[in-house]
Amino acid sequence: QGIVLSINLRNRKQNNGISVYDTGPGKHHGPIYSIQRNPAHNKFFMTIGDWTARIWMEDLKTPIMTTKYHKAYLTAGCWSPTRAGVFYVTRMDGVLDIWDYFYRQNEIAYSHKVGDASLSSVALSNGSGRLVAVGDANGTVSLLEVCESLAAPQQNEKNAIGSMLEREFKQEKNLEQRDRDLRRAKALELEAIKKDSTIEKDKKDAKMEEQLRSVDANFLNMIKEAEDDESKVDSLSGPAGLVTGEGLSQDGSA
Repeated sequence: QGIVLSINLRNRKQNNGISVYDTGPGKHHGPIYSIQRNPAHNKFFMTIGDWTARIWMEDLKTPIMTTKYHKAYLTAGCWSPTRAGVFYVTRMDGVLDIWDYFYRQNEIAYSHKVGDASLSSVALSNGSGRLVAVGDANGTVSLLEVCESLAAPQQNEKNAIGSMLEREFKQEKNLEQRDRDLRRAKALELEAIKKDSTIEKDKKDAKMEEQLRSVDANFLNMIKEAEDDESKVDSLSGPAGLVTGEGLSQDGSA
């Protein structure tokens, strides 16, 4: 749950054409209820899930922008067909929130309480972009009309939003590359430490083996010396009970 999958039917050679987006901190904490491409910049798309709306770029596996956490669980969302930086999200507490990224990215532009029931869907008219249809869990559809400023394209808005999204994409890509480099450097460091530990262990084993060989050699030398001493004593002693000497006569007298 909360993971974005991209399926490319033209390229099935690699992983059957399926690309998996961020499965770590960038993924939603629950099911994704809505996903839609930006009508003015098709490379970028928005997902709605948990308490946030997240904007992604198809060439990057992590989200480039994330809204602040809303007060209630989000249930649906869509882009404005006439303004590149405006999108709508519905909440479980019956509130419709409107974001205007051309104006500001950290605060909701407008909130409207539609009803007490949980909202479940939202859609806009393709013509003027002023009519908003909102459905709730009870099956009721409410038709709203937003002000002209939320529907009429602003001067240079498309280029400004495109530049902002590209800037966020490059920044996130650089952070991803930096994180990849840090993980690679750490892996090399761990490998070097492991290699040094192996070398140190081999040195200790070689030293221990040398000590064992020295102990064995000393032990064999001790045994050999003991055997030599015993042979020397045996050679100096005659048959049992006999003493030889030149100072005795044949009859045993001195």
